[in-house]
Amino acid sequence: MRPRSLQQRIAIYLTFFSLLVAFPLILVGVFINERAEQEFWEQMLSAELADVDLSAPRGEVTRHGVLNSYVWRTDLANSPKVVPPEIAPLAAGLHDNIQYDGREWAVLVREQPGVRAAASIDITELESEEAELSTWAIVVTVLAIVLLLVALNWLARRAVDPVTALSAQLATRLPTTTTPVVTEFKEREITAVVDALNGFVSRIHEHVQREKLFVETMSHELRTPLAVILGAVEVLELPGASAARSHAALTRIRDTAKGLTELTQVLLFLSNRKPSAVNNAPVSLEEVLKRSLALFEQELASKGMRIELTVASPVVVNAEPSLCAIVVNNLIQNCCDHGVGSVDIRLSVEGLSFSNRIESAPGNEPPPSWRGNIGLGLDLIDRTCTQLGWQLLTLSEGDVFSAEVTFGLTRL
Repeated sequence: MRPRSLQQRIAIYLTFFSLLVAFPLILVGVFINERAEQEFWEQMLSAELADVDLSAPRGEVTRHGVLNSYVWRTDLANSPKVVPPEIAPLAAGLHDNIQYDGREWAVLVREQPGVRAAASIDITELESEEAELSTWAIVVTVLAIVLLLVALNWLARRAVDPVTALSAQLATRLPTTTTPVVTEFKEREITAVVDALNGFVSRIHEHVQREKLFVETMSHELRTPLAVILGAVEVLELPGASAARSHAALTRIRDTAKGLTELTQVLLFLSNRKPSAVNNAPVSLEEVLKRSLALFEQELASKGMRIELTVASPVVVNAEPSLCAIVVNNLIQNCCDHGVGSVDIRLSVEGLSFSNRIESAPGNEPPPSWRGNIGLGLDLIDRTCTQLGWQLLTLSEGDVFSAEVTFGLTRL
């Protein structure tokens, strides 16, 4: 079943409202017409009865064209014979649509002690004309309703033109299009929808960019241990490899594969594609920091960079060890990639901070942003910190860049 359009919904509501307003007006018009008709008959017949002689001994009948009047005494048995049998039993008052002699009459009956009088008027032609007029009125009403439906449908279509134009624009929009949606209509509801759509498109674009960056950096993180494994395999394949070298290669393969498994688990967790949380355990951040510095010792030395480490107090967190290592490793990696001189590292219960000077750019180029293109980078470090319940704060002052990770720690 084809769903009903917004245009049809608006047209139906407008039609219902129009009929709801018109129906009481029609009823009031019919009531006023009937009331005016009765008042007219009553005035005319009252004037006729005013000229009737109520002293006739046995009753009389007077005819004046379409008007007839009757007088009869109620104490004589044969007095009602002078009036039609359809009028004789009528109670006092006005009676409409009385049929006798093949005609239609309006009858007014008056009653006094011992005598009754009635006046009647032939309304056959008038009722016939009224019926014809009613038929034409119904025809005109039906035509008016049809025209009303056409007009309301046109108005409804004009009312939904902004929505129709917006849907047509969205239907032709390519998935790669990130420019804002624009509309020539300035109604509040339309602009609110357009603003919401643009906000949604912007958030989707940012999400796609973050996912793209995540995939790129994840591929780098995976390629590094795979290169170690492939290198160890090549050692094993060398002719005449000694048992010691083979054992060392196998050890590297085992350790790297274990680390790769943990890294894959963590990366899936960070990408929100892993339904269950990673396993948390008490982690000494001082130990993690020392292992990371040892890992980057040669790279830091090759760039002539010095490490100034300050550990205010031993600290421990309840977290996934691999996540902690990713945060620390990539903060140090950023220092290696973009920093020069000394790196000031401070660990305390309040947080872990890194500070160093950014390498000057050649010529008049602006200094590079300290975000890192190797490893997870600051964007995904921030995502890792969010998963751990930490917060990453960055600050640039001239060519000095600092990054601080704040967390809730428990003293050892």
